[in-house]
This record gives sequence, structure tokens and C-alpha cells, in this order.
Amino acid sequence: MSNLRIVLFSNVRATRTCRVADRLMREIPGVKVSGIAQRPLQSLPLEQRLIATTESHLPFVFSQAQSGMQRRVYSMLAHVIHGVLWFVHGCPRTVNSRNQFTISRLAEECQQSGCRFLLTDSDDNDALCDFVRASNADLVIMLGDIPMSPELMQSPLRGLIRAFQDKSSSIAKESIQLIVEYAKTGSDSAIPVASFKVPIQSYDALPGLTLKLDLISDDLLVQTVKNIVGDAEKASGAVREWIDKMFSPYVAQIDSSERSRMAVVRSVYRCRSVWKLCMETLLLCSPFFVWRNWYRRWRSQYPVLILAHHLISDRPHRMGTSTTTFWHLICFLKKHYHIVSLSEASQLLRSGNVTRPTVVITFDDGYGENFINMRAVAEEAGIPVVLFVSTEPVDDHREFHHDVVQGAVGALPLTWDQIRYWSMRGAEFGSHTRTHFDCGSNDRARLKSEIMGSKSDLEAQLGKPVRFFAFPFGKQDNMSCEAMELATTTYSYFASCFGGNNMPDEASNQQHLLRKNFYSDLWELELELQSVFDLTDRIRRQFIRKPAKESDSSLNDLSTAPTLAMNGERGQVLPANEVT
Repeated sequence: MSNLRIVLFSNVRATRTCRVADRLMREIPGVKVSGIAQRPLQSLPLEQRLIATTESHLPFVFSQAQSGMQRRVYSMLAHVIHGVLWFVHGCPRTVNSRNQFTISRLAEECQQSGCRFLLTDSDDNDALCDFVRASNADLVIMLGDIPMSPELMQSPLRGLIRAFQDKSSSIAKESIQLIVEYAKTGSDSAIPVASFKVPIQSYDALPGLTLKLDLISDDLLVQTVKNIVGDAEKASGAVREWIDKMFSPYVAQIDSSERSRMAVVRSVYRCRSVWKLCMETLLLCSPFFVWRNWYRRWRSQYPVLILAHHLISDRPHRMGTSTTTFWHLICFLKKHYHIVSLSEASQLLRSGNVTRPTVVITFDDGYGENFINMRAVAEEAGIPVVLFVSTEPVDDHREFHHDVVQGAVGALPLTWDQIRYWSMRGAEFGSHTRTHFDCGSNDRARLKSEIMGSKSDLEAQLGKPVRFFAFPFGKQDNMSCEAMELATTTYSYFASCFGGNNMPDEASNQQHLLRKNFYSDLWELELELQSVFDLTDRIRRQFIRKPAKESDSSLNDLSTAPTLAMNGERGQVLPANEVT
């Protein structure tokens, strides 16, 4: 498929247009995007405009307003809160320097790459056909619900491909069917290449559902272009085989009884009462925290904060966060923190120079729903993710034991096909033992099998070295001396869930990485990232002292863990993220 020239017609947001163009050129040898025709933001469908403008929203304390006046007040309050947090963080200069990706930026990137660009707000087929011919297009790809016209079908040399939603075929509003069609130049009609029904789940809301539909559509479009070499029937078989490997496991685990009409996302679950969060917010805005962050900025010594999560799911699960909620969380983090991979984080720590608040996002266990739900958000936001996988459940494709004992059934792990695909597209994978084993054991033979064996399993599947390991459960009692020794000698880095900060230091080899809880509530997440909970827990322990023989001094035995945060109040339910 040498020198295949493609023109994109886009009725979606500019970020998705740019991402699809980039994927086509990176993943398919010989492909060049020679032209992009983009609709302006105001003419896009509602769901596309919602995602394109989400970064300016702040679902922090206030609910989404409805009237024009309410929206203006809401926007003003959001800007005030963002400004206060920026000041508290030390006013880092580079975090907010990236402007939102707009059509103007898309046009600039097209100009720099030699790609033709057309901003069109009409259905003028003559202008579009002239644009296709001027771009010398072999193939036209339509992004969004754009109808095929007979004139346009005759313009490219090879044909036209589009992916669209067949909403009329949805069964009782339980699913939305995506269809990919191919119209060969000179033909009068389009041929279906692939179709896939995306289930609508109980926690689906418009932004999250749109992100998932867009991700699946983009994957199907790329696979169709890869396989369409003049024979639509062969391409259809290849794309169907790919769907069976990558997407069918996602749908198979969602029981039809769990599907429901699209509903408002559940209320945000908080682990602390509002009045306590208000008191801790006053502490965050106190001179101590403000001075600390400004001092870190002056010394270029911001900590690298690593967050531990498990599952992005749009159906009930004890450790799940909905796709829409996760999207809002990531938009907030992108505004105030630099999100990096674990490899980049380790380099920053070794350099001793971290000039802006920095966050790593990690996911434990290897839940299969993350392949669609979490990946949809990560792709749209352009952020790196790290996944720690327990290999035996993936081999057997069975539920995780720690879910079964809690009565949570139906959440299956990723497949090896999904893991390899995701890894090739840039995701970092680390080990999480073979069976999600509690490494507080002193059984050295079993520990070797779990810690070292899982590394061998992953490397055999990925075909590249695995450098990172995360202890299941991740507390001090779950890390015996034998387990720590094996992790130290087997991996470049290993992670716990003690809480605490990873401070940059050129002189030390910080092999032990500390992780914090990824709260599903923005308010709690910000207080966790700023170590407010760590401080309040230490203050509380000062007033509730244990007898000398049970003193907290034993908690400081691990020199790499300066703070062991108890991220929940005594006698209170801990966040679901912390369970495993």
C-alpha cells in the first residue's frame, strides 16, 4: 500500500481528527494524509462540543448549571477555584502553557506537514469534490455522521470509507450499532465492511459514551484501511477477525440484564464528610502548604506523585469509576499537573530536577473493561498510562479471586491480544505477580514463582523487558523481607501503596516507588495529591498515641517511605481503589 493518499472529512472535534490522521500515518506504512476538511466547532453535534469544551469545566463542588446565568456563575466560580489552586501549587509556569487543541492549531499542523486544509460549514459537494481532486486523494475517510453523496463517491481514485452510528437499529436503547462502509469509486452503493454493537450501561453519560464510540470507530477505520486493498470482502473478514479478538471479550462480560437506558452518572462517592473536607481545604490554603509548594518551585523539587487505580467501568463494581467521571478527573489533572509515564517519572527522579507538579497514573490487576473505557479517555487526553497485570487470570481468562470472594462477579481480565495491541501503541505494562499473591508470605519458592515468574510471563508475551513491579495490596504487611529482596533484584523499580511522595534526588537510587489513592472525587483527589490527608493523619496519631511497645516508630523502618498515609478515617469505609 505504497503512497496511499487519504483525505479526511470531519464532523467531529479537532483533537479526534488530528489523532486519526496521526494513527493512519504511524500505523500503516506508505499512508499520507494529504487533506483535511474540518467543520467548525459550532456546527458539530452536541456530544462533540461537550467533549471539546470539557477542559474548561470544573465539576469540583458545584453541579452542572442549566440556565445561561447559572452557567456564567458556574464558569466564574470554576475560574476562581482554578486560580486559587494554581497559586497554592506555586504558580508553575509550564503546566498551563499548552493551549486547548483548536481548529486553528489543526490548520497550523496541516500547513507544517504539507497537508491541505479546508474549513467548511456547508454541504457544498462541488467544493468538497474539488478539494479531494486537488489533494490527489486515493481514499476519502468520513469522520462523524456525514452522508455519502454520489458526486463525492466518484472523486477519489480508490473509494470512500465511513463509520457511522445506526441508532435506529438499537434494541430497546440497550446498544448502539457502529457500521463501517466502503464505497468503491464508480459504484452506486456502499458495502458494509464491519459492524459492532456497543452496549449502553447503567453509568453511561453522554461524554463517556461518546468517547467510547469514537475510540471503537477509529479502531475500526484504521483496521479497514489496513485491509482494504481493492477487495472489500477480504477486508470484511479480516476486520471481523480483529473485532472478535479485541472487542468481543469486552461485550461478552457485560450481561444483558445489566444493560439499561443511558442514565445520569451516579453521585460521586466520597469517603469523607463535606465539613471535614472543608476544614482540610482550609489547611491546604494555609501558609504552610503555600510556602512548601513555592519553595519546591524555587528549588525545582516538586515530588513525582503516583496514583493507583484499578477499573474504569460503566456498570456497578466495588472498585469502578465511570468513564465520564474519569474523563473529568483527567481534565482536571491535565490543567494542574504534568502527567508522565513511569519511565519518564523514574528519569525525573534520578535527575533531581522536577520543575512542575507531576503525576503518574497506574492501574492494577488488568481488568478487561479498561481496554475500552480507560483507553478512550487516555487516547483523547493524550496521556500515558501504566498497567500492572496479574498474568494467571489473563492466561485462564477468569475473574480475579479477590473479586469472587467479595461477591463481585463478571469483571474479566484483559486478553493477551489486547495487552500486546495496547503495548505496541505505547502503554507501559508491569508485573503484579502471577495470581495476585499476598507477598507478605515468607515462602521463598512461592514468592520466586509469583514475582520472578510473572516477569517471565509478561516478557514472553510482550517481547520486551519488563522493568516495573507493583505489590498486590501494597501495604507493609503485604511485603515480606524475602519479597522485597526478590523485587529489588528482579526489577528496576517496584511500587507499594503506602502513600507518600517520591522526591527527586540525584544521589539516591529510588527503586521503591510510593503510590497514593486515585479518588473518584476531585475534591478528595486534590487533597490526597497535596498530602493534606497525610498531615491530618499524622496530627491525629499524635493525639491518639499507642502504648510504647506498639508505637508508630515501627512504621518508619522503610527508609524509602517517609510517610505511610492511612487514606481513610478510623472506623470509616476506605476508598474502593485501595482494596487491592
